[in-house]
Amino acid sequence: MGRLWWGVPTGVVHALVDQVHARLADPAAGVVVGAADIGEVERIARRVEALRLALVARADRQQVHRRTGHSSTSAWVASATRSGGADAARKVQLATALDGEGLAVTRAAFDAGDVSSRSVGIIASTMDKLPETLTDVERAKVETSLVQKAQQLNPGRLSRAAKFALAAAERSAQEVAEHVEAQLVDEECRAYRLATVTMQDLGDGTTKLQALLPTFTARMLGKVLQSMTAPRRDHLRQAAEALLVDGQTAAGDLGDGSVAADLPTHPPPHPPRPRHPPGAAFGGGRVSVPVGGWVGTPIGPISTGPTAADGP
Repeated sequence: MGRLWWGVPTGVVHALVDQVHARLADPAAGVVVGAADIGEVERIARRVEALRLALVARADRQQVHRRTGHSSTSAWVASATRSGGADAARKVQLATALDGEGLAVTRAAFDAGDVSSRSVGIIASTMDKLPETLTDVERAKVETSLVQKAQQLNPGRLSRAAKFALAAAERSAQEVAEHVEAQLVDEECRAYRLATVTMQDLGDGTTKLQALLPTFTARMLGKVLQSMTAPRRDHLRQAAEALLVDGQTAAGDLGDGSVAADLPTHPPPHPPRPRHPPGAAFGGGRVSVPVGGWVGTPIGPISTGPTAADGP
């Protein structure tokens, strides 16, 4: 029969899932999967996730973690679900947000399986960032608009659209623009605050690089790394180096520990800026990422990490 949720047997749910699995495993059943099947299972999964967050919110209100010796609801959830602490903390944060006031429309859509948990998180975060000067009616308009968009857009597109959510409150274009600008500045500051780069010499001629970077910076770095490692470009690099005359530098080597993503095939209209002295790219515990193929800008703290010579 399974365990009971306040008198409701969970064995019914498990039996249904077992029945579907058995039908899929039966070659004679001739099951043909369609988009509607995936969509229905996704809706069920969303409803189950909404139920889990509702249980987490109730457990947080009842301070269940105190009865089990855990330090917080997040720690209790991590233990109960055998998940990571960060993931559990995110679940508790979203659960308590949905359990509060001001997200009734979002909660109803989530309970019905009409929106995903990621979209719900975006809506909750957007509502939390709205100006305090908005009236309850204006906030309701914004939330309703966001829920409607969440049913039509994937989380990535919803996140971008949510930055302009204030427009649903019929505020002026200037107010909307200022609100968007404030969000972008906040995101950029947070990204640079969290940026880290760790480099570990593996002792075999290779180095392991791990980084958390602002998206724009990561894209620049990706181009740089691609120019260094793409096998299809090796023959071009070798041919270019063979044609160099004394004093010329191979494309990709700036002589200061950094590289250029793409050097122009024709001389630039103005001379390149002076190069940094050797080692400047890694001076002061910071790493340099080239901008525009010529010079670098420092970002984030850098840690060289343990090397193979340091032992375990």
